Amino acid sequence: MKIAIFGGSFNPIHLGHIKLVKCAVEIASLDKVLLIPTGITPHKSNREMVSAQHRLEMCKIAVSSYENIEVSSIEINREGKSYTYQTLNSLKEIYPNDEFYIIMGSDMYLSLHTWKNADSFLKNLNVISDLRNGVDLKEMEKQSQLLEKYGAKSYFINHSVMTVSSTEIRSRLENNQDVSSLLDSKVLEYIKTHHLYGM
Repeated sequence: MKIAIFGGSFNPIHLGHIKLVKCAVEIASLDKVLLIPTGITPHKSNREMVSAQHRLEMCKIAVSSYENIEVSSIEINREGKSYTYQTLNSLKEIYPNDEFYIIMGSDMYLSLHTWKNADSFLKNLNVISDLRNGVDLKEMEKQSQLLEKYGAKSYFINHSVMTVSSTEIRSRLENNQDVSSLLDSKVLEYIKTHHLYGM
């Protein structure tokens, strides 16, 4: 079975995230995607982060209609910062005979080799990244060749699917601007009900 992990703060999860997963499923014929909200992320400030439980619930709402996408609390349940190598090690114990993929945006892709214990978790790992608007294709290809030396194979989604960021959505919500085209309607309802992001 081909299993992909897609981690992030998902603060909040938006339609760009879902579109990226759907494109990844198509390009790599994935059987299952594990959507994994981070507990304490090593890459970002947690200053504007809503609680892990809220982010977990929003993820569950956003993917509730997709049979092949599951939400995992594996990183939220782990104490301390969440690192990809720890998550992959844990999942490989649960799915010892399956092939693993990781889904990410191009910004994360270009720094992947610098992540903690990258030399160990990149072995036999398949990496799927989108080509965001403005991304340097030569840099992406160069990174692909570097990751190949670690033992990782890269797949590219040949168009930009992450045209909006969670940061932009939080700003719009705080300023009472329309985000109905960017969020699942039930996620937006959850945000309003729980008065998240200044709502």
